[in-house]
Amino acid sequence: MPKETFFNLPPEKRAKIEEAAIREFVEYSFDNASVNRIVKGSGIPKGSFYQYFEDKKDLYKHIMSLIIAKKMEYLTPVMKNPFDHDFFVIVREMYETGLNFARDNPDFVVIGNRLRSDPSHALFKEIIEDNIDKSNQVFEQLLILGIERGEIRPDIDLGLTAHLISALNVEISEYYQKHIAKKDDYFYDDGVLVTIGKFLDLLRFGIGKA
Repeated sequence: MPKETFFNLPPEKRAKIEEAAIREFVEYSFDNASVNRIVKGSGIPKGSFYQYFEDKKDLYKHIMSLIIAKKMEYLTPVMKNPFDHDFFVIVREMYETGLNFARDNPDFVVIGNRLRSDPSHALFKEIIEDNIDKSNQVFEQLLILGIERGEIRPDIDLGLTAHLISALNVEISEYYQKHIAKKDDYFYDDGVLVTIGKFLDLLRFGIGKA
């Protein structure tokens, strides 16, 4: 986490440093990103950088925490009260939330996708793997509830099913980023929602209780 001196800065100065870091991590991987370029882009002396952060990794993890916090802002009322809704409604909401986030925050998606693309990187384990595990646990609990309510077949492999649904949530956001976000004539692609609907039909009839 950043040092207390960073949080004591005026909000405008903090934002400028964060914006410079985001630009750098969009353009370069973590390993190829340069503290020199970040401090130049934010207009601070290099010595000040180390008054605010331990190192480049400290700053990177701070940016990732901003990305996660931003995505949490997209939670719908259904997502905030998941146990009150049908399992398949919740999954659709999760996927649509991911698309909305990707549409509005393409830079964040680029940074996240680049990290996810290299599972062998030490940061993957520190940041992504932990969040994947948490996501899988959430889906497992929702699946258990769906089984209890008669929405889901009781004989499914909970761990495998939760992992696949969680992973596909990420894949849909990546699809949006690769195939839609760069097209100026698309604000929101209805075709992706159709694709989500088809997948959910497959999911429902694949694991839904007859």
